[in-house]
Amino acid sequence: MKNSTKYILIAGAVVVGIGGIVAGQGGFRHGGYHEAGFHGQAGFRGGFQGQRLFTAFDTDLDDVLTQAEVDKARSLQFAKFDKDGDGSLGIEEYQALWMAVMRERMVDRFQRHDDDGDAKVTPEEFAKRTSRMVSRLDTDGDGKVTRAELRERRLSRRGHRRGG
Repeated sequence: MKNSTKYILIAGAVVVGIGGIVAGQGGFRHGGYHEAGFHGQAGFRGGFQGQRLFTAFDTDLDDVLTQAEVDKARSLQFAKFDKDGDGSLGIEEYQALWMAVMRERMVDRFQRHDDDGDAKVTPEEFAKRTSRMVSRLDTDGDGKVTRAELRERRLSRRGHRRGG
């Protein structure tokens, strides 16, 4: 296998690992946010990330997380997608793993758009998130956003975080 292919697969595995932590492996076991009415609130930057760790890795459901549980959960997940049982993931197997991990994020994004919770996203709901984008980013008030305005915004925010 070429080194570049190995690096891509390793990088992908790291991304999937991080995605697994962030995305979990399904709805929350302990009072599920879908069932509890936390509609659209547990997205990538939502407040339930710690709960997602327990959902994904607390294999004995004792509300205590150990490295052994994390290792066991990851091993089980790997084995689940190693369909041919050869101890490695080919691109199709890896794609299935990736899609399973990313599904939770996709559902969260869908719910963020579905403002009324009817399990359908209307054109109005879809457009709502970007309806004021230009006015928010247009620093000189001319009704347009230039690359220079975005660059200035990025640099000013970077300085803000550093206390400058």
